[in-house]
Amino acid sequence: MKKSRFAALFLAALTAAVQAEPLNYNVVEFAESATVSVPRDTMTAVFTVRAEAREREAAHRAFAAKMNAFSRRATADKALEVSEANRSSHPVYSYPDNKRVQTGWQESIEYTVKSQDFAALNRLIAQSQKDAEVQNTHFTLSPQKRNAAVDEASRAALLRFKDRAAALAQTLGFPGYKIVSLKLGELGDAPVIMMSAKAGYAAPMAADSATAAPPSPGIEEIRITVNGSVQM
Repeated sequence: MKKSRFAALFLAALTAAVQAEPLNYNVVEFAESATVSVPRDTMTAVFTVRAEAREREAAHRAFAAKMNAFSRRATADKALEVSEANRSSHPVYSYPDNKRVQTGWQESIEYTVKSQDFAALNRLIAQSQKDAEVQNTHFTLSPQKRNAAVDEASRAALLRFKDRAAALAQTLGFPGYKIVSLKLGELGDAPVIMMSAKAGYAAPMAADSATAAPPSPGIEEIRITVNGSVQM
């Protein structure tokens, strides 16, 4: 009696364990993706303001005049977002006959100016040629526009995944499906970068050219991929 009762309990426990195990059959894994093309809406220019002179005080006066002129011009336009970094002052040397000789002083600062108003930033470039050098310009998507594009591409990719899962279930003769896992991944383009005039970028040559069309920002593609598995 005890043996039969033990066997019944063992079989009941084994049956419960088997029923508790996840069902891993009829699982199909696949991926779908969607791409949204969005015009880049933000332009960024990196400027360097620098001055050099024989004497340190003369270098500082020339630098301060350029820096103040550029800063006033850049911050006066509310369409421009301005930040500064990498301010430095250091001696300048030459090396005649392999001997280090100090020839003067140099002072410099870097400004990064960002705007969704391309004409305004293009105008600043044109008006600042005497005060600042343009190191590079590049175009990107604003966070708001990127987030909207990611949401749009995500919805499209998920709908494609859902439609394909339904089609697979129908093709295989199943009444429906259950999603087991989903993973979303994003892939976007790198920003378009144009270097200074020394590297091939030609800044506007006169203030009146500010009305001309700025360089084309191009298109950025936001691609969302959905990797997942469904159980039929």
